[in-house]
Amino acid sequence: MRPIVARPDGGLEVLGGFRPAARSGGRVLKLDVSQMIPLPEGTTLMHLPGRRALALDSKDRPVDVEADLLPVAAVLPVGHLRTLVPASRPLPGSRRLPLYGYSAVVEHHDELLVAALSTDAFGWWEPRRYAGGGLDAAIESARLALPGNRLVDHLAICATDLRCYTAQNTFLRRYEGALPASPACNADCLGCISLQTDGQAPAPQPRMRFAPTADELAGMASFHLGGTDAGIVSFGQGCEGEPLTRDDVLARAVALIRNEHPAATIHVNTNGSRPQVLQRLIDAGCNSVRISAISFTDAVFRAYYRPVGYSIEDVIECGRVMSRAGGQVCLNLLTFPGLTDSSAELDRTAAAVAEMGARQIQWRSLNCDHDWLIDVLAARGLLPDDGVGLAAAYQQLVDRLPGMTHGNFTRPVAMALD
Repeated sequence: MRPIVARPDGGLEVLGGFRPAARSGGRVLKLDVSQMIPLPEGTTLMHLPGRRALALDSKDRPVDVEADLLPVAAVLPVGHLRTLVPASRPLPGSRRLPLYGYSAVVEHHDELLVAALSTDAFGWWEPRRYAGGGLDAAIESARLALPGNRLVDHLAICATDLRCYTAQNTFLRRYEGALPASPACNADCLGCISLQTDGQAPAPQPRMRFAPTADELAGMASFHLGGTDAGIVSFGQGCEGEPLTRDDVLARAVALIRNEHPAATIHVNTNGSRPQVLQRLIDAGCNSVRISAISFTDAVFRAYYRPVGYSIEDVIECGRVMSRAGGQVCLNLLTFPGLTDSSAELDRTAAAVAEMGARQIQWRSLNCDHDWLIDVLAARGLLPDDGVGLAAAYQQLVDRLPGMTHGNFTRPVAMALD
């Protein structure tokens, strides 16, 4: 295997005389072909501005690559998990990287390989199954069916300009329909993809600027669920804040949707901050939740989420609340190489999953500037040095949690129970 770098004109160059390296947390590691897979379809290659590429010399010591050659990273499609980050270091005064999950990439026998795992091939979601188009007509149908509903125009931008597949599916009335509900949040996550409060990194998508009414949410849900290939609607999308901050409106919207669609999966993606509100939604008819967490170590949780008015115990209680009601509980595990795979983190994750009554772990590569996150954790003494690797961590949790589903996509409740 050989390192890959980018020339100033954007072209790729294979480095001779060096061995490829990657990073796990603060450690620079030698790469082995057994850790790599061919680039999956839909992978995007990016260079990392303001970074110096690192490689290994003949004695496996990290060395800087020449200054005019930039590090290269792969951004994986959903359904794949990054296992190592690129070997690079930020230059003084460099800007924070855009919010993507950057993976180490190398060349081997004239093929590009990436440090990753395939974790979910849920065919109902795969965009390549739906290459026939029809999106513009579907959006127009929604406008005609829902005059004055502000969610139509909001989701139309997500579906077209931002190419959000969930927004596209909402209009095409298949699989999962998006019901963004809240312009506000009670956390200030380092990797928030809709609002970076310090302005140091560009958010990939703008935060919604209005608060939909219960009727708007229920109307959008009914439009989507009218499709023969639709099965789930979900609050808590990437273009919004925290849906559980809108308790009264969401409780009424859920009741309206449940009354009209008794068999639908009504799902909420949440940071798990308000178990009492989640109970209200369950009482109204919500039967599925996906709770996001980077860590069940309180200090790490607080360093990343910067929560306002809630704790890690509230996060776990949200799982308990839905589990007691017989609904579906999914953990959205935000992974980072060198953190998620440490022994303490694995123990705490396994314990929390069991306590929450989760049925599925959704493995996500954390979209964040890895150097920034490493600096934040290291400054607080929170960066472990005993990571076993994300591939091994994945297998450990598979072995330790029998009966647990592992993947990336939320299934409708009836499908998840099959």
